[in-house]
Amino acid sequence: MAVLGFGNRLWRDDGVGSVLAERLAQAQPGAPVFDGGMVPENHLERIAKATPNTVLLVDAVDFGGQPGEVRCFSGDELALAGLSTHAGSPRMLAAYLEARTGAIVTLLAIQPGDVSSGHELSGPVEAAISQVIEALGNRGLCRDDSDPANHA
Repeated sequence: MAVLGFGNRLWRDDGVGSVLAERLAQAQPGAPVFDGGMVPENHLERIAKATPNTVLLVDAVDFGGQPGEVRCFSGDELALAGLSTHAGSPRMLAAYLEARTGAIVTLLAIQPGDVSSGHELSGPVEAAISQVIEALGNRGLCRDDSDPANHA
């Protein structure tokens, strides 16, 4: 599995995908983890060269949940996942990666709490990062869309 986290770290919780990718790469050296920052589309070919079976996109998405809440979206659900602040929307990134690699692409969306100017993540979003990294280490996140636990 390859992971592409992205977001703008200058807008607090909007940077959660980028921060998560950085920390996951530190926790799992050598794993195909990419910090896309504000331009995730610049990393698509590097991901394709890793030939993953699955790709997990990680971004802050306002889906109407509680701050720090995590949901997984795939396929047609990506259109319902809310708006992104990035040039390449998660839906467009997923469509490209699916066509280019044949991988199953899922968006791991984290509900932001504070997207004001600043560098620090809010408490609930910071806590979500630790939970997500632990769950990914156990391969227990965004694995089975029929399991409601993977949507909360």
